[in-house]
Amino acid sequence: MINCMTNCRKNTIRQLSSVVWMCFCVGFLTIVPERSAYGIDAAPVIVASPNSKIKIEIRTDATGQLTWSVQHKDLPVLAAAPLGLIVDGNNLGQSVTLGAPSIHTINEQYPTWGNHAVAINHCNEAVIPVECTGGMKFELDVRAFDDGAAVRTRVALDDSTHTIAGEATSWALPSDSSAWWARYDNSYERPCRSGTFETIPVNTSLAPPLTFKLSDDLYVSITESNNDSFPDMGLVRDGAFLKAVFPASSRSWSQQGSIVTPWRVAIIAEGLNALVNSDIVTNLCPPPSAELANTDWIKPGRSLWQWWAIGAPRLDDQKEWVDAAKKLGFEYYLIDEGWRNWRAPGKDQWQCLKEVIDYAKTQGVGSLVWVNSSEMLTDAARRAYLEKVAALGAAGIKIDFIPACTANITRWYEGALRDTAELHLLCNFHGAVKPTGRRRTWPHELTREAVRGHEYHMTRYHRVQTADHDEIVLFTRFIAGPADYTPTAFDLREMVGYTWAHLLAQAVDMTSPLLHFAGKYQDFIGNPAEDFLRHLPSTWDETIVLPGTEIGKTAGFARRRGNEWYIGVLNGGETTTLQINLSFLGSGIWKAEVFGDDPENPAAFKRECKSVTVSDKLTVSVNPRGGAVVCITKALSSTEQQNN
Repeated sequence: MINCMTNCRKNTIRQLSSVVWMCFCVGFLTIVPERSAYGIDAAPVIVASPNSKIKIEIRTDATGQLTWSVQHKDLPVLAAAPLGLIVDGNNLGQSVTLGAPSIHTINEQYPTWGNHAVAINHCNEAVIPVECTGGMKFELDVRAFDDGAAVRTRVALDDSTHTIAGEATSWALPSDSSAWWARYDNSYERPCRSGTFETIPVNTSLAPPLTFKLSDDLYVSITESNNDSFPDMGLVRDGAFLKAVFPASSRSWSQQGSIVTPWRVAIIAEGLNALVNSDIVTNLCPPPSAELANTDWIKPGRSLWQWWAIGAPRLDDQKEWVDAAKKLGFEYYLIDEGWRNWRAPGKDQWQCLKEVIDYAKTQGVGSLVWVNSSEMLTDAARRAYLEKVAALGAAGIKIDFIPACTANITRWYEGALRDTAELHLLCNFHGAVKPTGRRRTWPHELTREAVRGHEYHMTRYHRVQTADHDEIVLFTRFIAGPADYTPTAFDLREMVGYTWAHLLAQAVDMTSPLLHFAGKYQDFIGNPAEDFLRHLPSTWDETIVLPGTEIGKTAGFARRRGNEWYIGVLNGGETTTLQINLSFLGSGIWKAEVFGDDPENPAAFKRECKSVTVSDKLTVSVNPRGGAVVCITKALSSTEQQNN
């Protein structure tokens, strides 16, 4: 079916339009009575998005299997694929009948940190009662956004312990669609790959989000949202389908009481700009409590980080690192793995740690503290440890080496977020699985790793990124949320083929509201880009993916904070020239400072300053593994210059 899907899209629509449907319509909802070959009076439910571009069809097929399919502008995007949850030996997607749905619209906005400052949550939702043979009942929630589709299952059960043996939930994409993916591991640190849907290895666990290009400007990204109690979801290509799997709990797991699955999501975006700016993953999560929504202790910012540069932190040079963070204007300093070995006459590691935190406070720098999750895997141990860190005056915690994400570990993540919120500690998970939008509920989780980041540039560990990795991961892993990629290091020994301009552009494009820089402070202070780093934001009011961006080849972002614009261009393995239209600027004259590739020296910048206006274009030529950064600020008028 999928093999002929692309060729048959328009034919399918012509066939559908030739059928006279007897239908009952309520706003965005359509129920189409018909009789299936299975012998049940089937009533497919079609849920349209607010602008009607997206239409989700829920139906039972000829065998009574519950399925979903999605159209975009009346053309198939996702063909019919199974839905189903296996509970206590019952597949809730088989032998089902659909009841009459209840419907409503969600239309709200909320503040967010990352690609833009305000998220828009506008969708139509249908809640469909479903009954299986034998009388077991559940509800299927369906939400249609203008840029995607989501479904989840809710099963009301008694308070006893129930066994979940996985899902039948799948996605069906055209076999010839371009695809970008990574194999699954417990920390999401495998390299990105590219090909077509049919070249994705079968029966191999993959790490969502997976992103597909269906046509010249239509992209689909598959992932999950709002997981607070299930094992982490992976994906497996099973013939013509991508199927939800749970690598850490491949056989089954237990859950007490009623069951609410995470949302199973397909972001459907007209262009890369829409894909990068989609809010679906956070939209499907609950808002924060009133206390977290209105707090002043959750502060995004930038952090120095010594582990990549020198390894374990040395007690005798901590003041120098703190002083450097202050000089660079960074808000935080991360005290990473190794502080547990600190000792001084009459002082244990905790007393030594407190001295560093206290000194950082005197310099206006917040301290972030690393911990191995093995020290806090029980609820009691976690709470006691976090209380100790909070009592020292730390601003946040970085929790590393988290076990494979079973249902119990997902609940552990939630417990850690709850504890850190109560103790006013910023939270950053490393050695972790992908985010699922819960940062909306817990806004103090400013970032998490779950990415093959800058540590894989380290030649001393024989780790070298492929040339296309940075230009793929922005459109796969980063679609799930901010990632602690730990960008930007100018150490000549660790550049592994990248240029300074590429490494600087990472800090612009790799979204992380808590932005940790990998490099040594000695390479930042006195660098031609020092002033740029001092003023670089970690959150953005607006993000534009620039024309000419192509996954795996070149990634260009223009990002606004207040009245300033920052452009970051990351290039893959071939020399590229990008024409950047500055139509996003406002009126008047602007000053553009360019940090480009030096053709003669990868460890240098080709710098220039020029005046630009909204009608201008910038021509940026970038080397293989190169890049460019542009900072654009409003130029002062002659009167303003005289007044200053």
